[in-house]
Amino acid sequence: MNFQAYLENTIRIIKEEPVILILGGLLVQLLTVFSMGILAGPLAGGYTLLVILYLRENRKPVFKDIFSGLQQFVELFPYFLVLLLIFFGFMLLILPGLIFATWWIYVLPLMVDRKMSFTDAMRLSRSKVNETGFLMHLVFLLLISVIPMMLIDFASTLLPLLILLKIFLAPLQVGCLASLYIDQFKQEEAPADSTAAAEPVAAPPALPVLKVDEDSGAGEDDQETATNEAEATGLSTNGEKTQHDSVDKNEEEKN
Repeated sequence: MNFQAYLENTIRIIKEEPVILILGGLLVQLLTVFSMGILAGPLAGGYTLLVILYLRENRKPVFKDIFSGLQQFVELFPYFLVLLLIFFGFMLLILPGLIFATWWIYVLPLMVDRKMSFTDAMRLSRSKVNETGFLMHLVFLLLISVIPMMLIDFASTLLPLLILLKIFLAPLQVGCLASLYIDQFKQEEAPADSTAAAEPVAAPPALPVLKVDEDSGAGEDDQETATNEAEATGLSTNGEKTQHDSVDKNEEEKN
């Protein structure tokens, strides 16, 4: 986990798209409060997906993307239950709330990016956190959420105008979370690509075997045999003729 890189990525995209990310994050917070948390899942989901696609695919965000989660209202509404569990966990001596928030840190990104169900996202998020390190994720959560809020609340007691710094919390938290999500889950997409690349290449089609015509082959063999026999017969005939000529010549000399 490289928190510095996540923070740098977040600052970069905020500088590139300050209106959508800052004002959009403020709008999400206000509408969530006014709806008493009912729209928390759809609104935060659309905003989170906007940031994920911007970081991973460099897809320029538009303002209407913030409300894209409303099209999945039924699927994303259960995220409100996660927020309730975390809230009640914080009411119980804070520690249970930190545990729940850490376990389910990836629930919303998984639901909006991979279109996973609520229960599957909770299960996979907890499994990933336990697998890669619960303490590491807890520290990450403290750095992007708990500590900044405590610092702003403390500073605002000295200078009330500093409470306005909270409008930067949404893009800061979502940007760092989206960077962490992309970094942690990109390894699960690689095996699928490598498997596809490692599939055995089909063997090239076998070359057709030339079939020899047995009849023509046999004919050629017969013709060759006949030629050889004819040559042998000719040699034999020539030999006999030569022998005959030599005998006649001897008889003539005797006479």
